[in-house]
Amino acid sequence: MTSLSQEIEEGLTQLNRDGFLLMPGALPAERVEQWKSVLYALYDRGAYEISNGVGNVAFEKLLALEPELAAELIGHASVAPFLREILGKQCQLRSLRAHVNPAAYHQEWHMDFYDYYYQVEKSEARQPIQAQCINTTFYLTDNTPERARLTFVKNYLDRPVPEELLPFLRYTEDRNDPFQRWCDEQELAHLHPMAGDAVIFYSHIPHQGAKIGPDPEDEIRANIVLHYQQNPMFPSIRFVSNPQFTLETLGYAGTFPFANPSG
Repeated sequence: MTSLSQEIEEGLTQLNRDGFLLMPGALPAERVEQWKSVLYALYDRGAYEISNGVGNVAFEKLLALEPELAAELIGHASVAPFLREILGKQCQLRSLRAHVNPAAYHQEWHMDFYDYYYQVEKSEARQPIQAQCINTTFYLTDNTPERARLTFVKNYLDRPVPEELLPFLRYTEDRNDPFQRWCDEQELAHLHPMAGDAVIFYSHIPHQGAKIGPDPEDEIRANIVLHYQQNPMFPSIRFVSNPQFTLETLGYAGTFPFANPSG
């Protein structure tokens, strides 16, 4: 392992204690504005792949639509030390997607990596491998306490969802769903990332984004999310994103930001 600065060591300790870490100022203001222009223009044209009932509009094709801008975010310098230390050269980009929340937004509680605690069981292997997955989210608008938040279930990093809730780990807009109510009842941690900030977290921790009231004029809440996995997972492992478009766009070798092709 490489020698790390005290700041990175402290951040890594916090990440591995809490499961999430806020990193201020990851993107410069000019890059934030550039990304906002791209996403707002795509939204105005209706060029998005997802628009759901909780207020989330998602763009799934940015690796092809904005290859140069997207490439800057893959293994970005602000998150690279943590990705390298935790995932190593096995770090593989699974997907890159962006979100805008033009209307009311109250996300369902969810885990990006639903089957984290059950991947060994699902593999049916005598010598199974258990992968880690990590989310890095770059924020393009301010999420002050008056405007928006990102919320995690606290003290969850090494604690699985109760077994009786497993059937309810799926997308739902029903706030009375058992998993949704269970998350509401846990101790919670609220983050308020500002424009240009990044948040890195383990993908199996339940979390929820929300917007409070209307956005300022011409400032639709927006962020860009990159999912990383430690090794490829077979299709029936439940994850919030599908890696197929990434593989088709970058090629298999191109999805490993820290691998050295020459050895």
